[in-house]
Parts: sequence; C-alpha cells; structure tokens
Amino acid sequence: MTQKKFKQAYIVFNKIATSNKRQLQELNELDELKQECGSRSRSRTQVDHIDLNENLKKSDQILEKHLSFLDTIKLFFKSKKLLVRSLAILVNWLTNTLVYYGISFNTSELVGDPYLNFGLSVIVELAAILVTHVTLERFGRKAPYAINMALTAISLLSVMFIPTELGWLVTACALIGKFSISFTYNTIYIITGESHPTVIRNSVISVCQSFARLGAIIAPNIQYLGELFWFPIPFVVYGSFSLLSAISFILFIPETKFTKLADTIEEFIES
Repeated sequence: MTQKKFKQAYIVFNKIATSNKRQLQELNELDELKQECGSRSRSRTQVDHIDLNENLKKSDQILEKHLSFLDTIKLFFKSKKLLVRSLAILVNWLTNTLVYYGISFNTSELVGDPYLNFGLSVIVELAAILVTHVTLERFGRKAPYAINMALTAISLLSVMFIPTELGWLVTACALIGKFSISFTYNTIYIITGESHPTVIRNSVISVCQSFARLGAIIAPNIQYLGELFWFPIPFVVYGSFSLLSAISFILFIPETKFTKLADTIEEFIES
C-alpha cells in the first residue's frame, strides 16, 4: 500500500480475510480500494459490497516517495527522535549478541559437570523462548524486555561478589542470565520492527543485525580476560552492557503494542 499498489493490496487483504474466516468489513484501515479495484476485483474475489473506511485517504496523501540511501541517512540526523531511538536499539542489539554468545561460550568454564551445565543452558533457553510469546501478548513489549535486561545485569554483576567456594551460585547466576538474555534476544527483533516506520523498517533491522555481529566477534576475546586476570571480568563486562542497555531502553524506547505503526518517516516524527 505504501507503493500505491492498491489493487494488489485489496486482493491480498481479501485472501487473508477469507483464510481466517473473517469479513473484509472488519478491516479499519482501508479506503479507496473499492474504487481502485472496481468490478474486476469484485468478480475475481467474489466479495460482497464493502463500505470502505476513509482512513486510506490519509495514507494516500502522506505516502512517501522512495528514499535513496543518502536521503534516509540525512533524515536520521534531521530527526533527533529517530536518531536517539535508533542508537538505543543499536546498543541493545550489541548487548544481546555480546551477552548471549558470551554466556554460551562460558558454559564450559562454570563450576560443575560441563555436559550438565550445557544441558541446563539449553533448557533455560528453550524455556525463555516459550515464555517470550506468552509474555509479550499479555504484558506488551517494554516492561517484559526492560525487566529481563535488568535481571541479566543484576545476575551477572552479582558474580563478582560471590566467594570462590560458592561456585554453584556462579553457575546459577549464569543460567539466570542466560534465560533473561534469551528472552530479550527474541524480543529485540519485534521491538526494532515496531519502533521504526515502514519505509525503513527492513533496512534498520538489517543494519542492527550487522552491527550486532560485533558482539559475537568480541565475546570470545572477553573470555580470555577472565582466564588471564580475574574470573568475574567477563561477567562484569556483560552485566555492565546489560545495565546500560536496560537504562537506555527504559528512557528512549516506547511501548509499541496496540499502537499504530508509522508508514512514513513524517508520520513517525509527528507521532
């Protein structure tokens, strides 16, 4: 629809509604598709008479021309809101990748049987994935994400206060951190998409994924710091990044559930 392909959009919407046993009248964000499709689409899709909403008139008026890469970059710096939000999400992407792979690589160094520790790590990650879907639907995006990122920071920073003879407690903190960072890692994809307008959504996710790979590159090297100097150093680094990410997320990223997503950058700036 952002490319003004209303005929194709009408057909797609009708197929989706039919497969879900819903009536197309229930869609609230359609407007001039009836006039665009005309009798041709009506006979092809065999739909009843539809009174289309006036909302699409607004979307037709604010549809944005295709932006070049340079124009998009300029808009990031013209809009403080877009720039700050994108930087906060970039930091969270880096933290998620760094901490997730860091804890995963550190499993064999924890106190206890390495095979048991690895199995427990897999179990808590699977549990986090299951909990993610249920939690996001009931409580939204912001609160669950912020709580789990803060929990990651607390559990990992706590390691530096644990005596060496309580190695099992270090393992427990690492597993708690693995659970919470697995939760946020699955959630950050949704939040990134919902926090940016349609015209740059795919590009932003691609950039964030590429930037986050730095965390996977750095994580194995941080492990060596613990082996060479002080065992809790990797946990302190991961916990510090998690704390920074939790604070930036709480301050700059809004709740996106049940909110209308912006199609254009102008809509995003005005919202």
